[in-house]
Amino acid sequence: MLRALLILIFLGLSACGGDRPIRSITGSTMGTTYTVKTIGAGVSKVQIEHVLDQVDKTFSTWDANSELSLLNRKPINQWIKVSSELFFVLRQSQKIYQQTQGYFDPGMGRLIDLWGFGATQIGQKPNRVQVDELLPLSSIQYLQLNQGQVRKTKDIHINLSAIAKGFGVDQVARLLKAHQLKNFLVEIGGEVIASGQRGDRYWTLGIEQPKGTELITIVLNNQAIATSGDYRNYFVWEGERYMHILTPSSGLPAQTDLASVSVFNAQTMMADAYATAMMAMGSEKATALARRLNLSVILILNQQHDFKVVKINQ
Repeated sequence: MLRALLILIFLGLSACGGDRPIRSITGSTMGTTYTVKTIGAGVSKVQIEHVLDQVDKTFSTWDANSELSLLNRKPINQWIKVSSELFFVLRQSQKIYQQTQGYFDPGMGRLIDLWGFGATQIGQKPNRVQVDELLPLSSIQYLQLNQGQVRKTKDIHINLSAIAKGFGVDQVARLLKAHQLKNFLVEIGGEVIASGQRGDRYWTLGIEQPKGTELITIVLNNQAIATSGDYRNYFVWEGERYMHILTPSSGLPAQTDLASVSVFNAQTMMADAYATAMMAMGSEKATALARRLNLSVILILNQQHDFKVVKINQ
């Protein structure tokens, strides 16, 4: 469920926050970049990167020695003790799997690697026979959780790329709050959470539109936003255009009427996962899901629908 990075262009964040300047810390993490902006000092780059390194050591599929990579190599039908962070994200992933009727499924790690969307380099895209062979080993429904332990009932591989960056954003936000910082913005690879204000205004972002028109301006009032899209990152397979998100029921790349989805939530990790699921399910089911869960969402339909913007619960 590796996703295209679009997405958010910051508007006017170099200005001052009232009479106090905005402090900005930037760097690299999880194969992308991060930005932390705070009003006032209080947390160092070393402290931020310590948090991010811990997230990476837990969830990375690129690091063969990460906790998740080690779990993927464990035998089936064996209870494995995992960290509280990994257990929490896996439990939330199962919840979202149920809520989205399987469209968010981080148990598809084997298929993600088969398609070349993960850490495994491939020479060519797979055929349908190869996909069908791995489909029975590609669902989080074959993972059991109980009191800090997990057990695989089939030899699945878990890939949490569609939720881990959001979790990382939330962890950095927790660090800032622990140091009594109330006004800040944290961004990793386009996933954002904002707290408080910058001066006398809330933090303001812009969502880029595919047709190159003006940005969709977003004001974040103590909330997170995650955006998933395909109009910059897609590929052609069997003569058709597909996004780098899989349809869990078939194991094939998704092909829907959506160009991008932006989801607002109190937690970045939840917004991250919902955005991925909605891209895979298309606008009709995404709209129904947003209304059922009372999610605030911005959908941008694809070129065949003239990049129409649909706002739900806005």
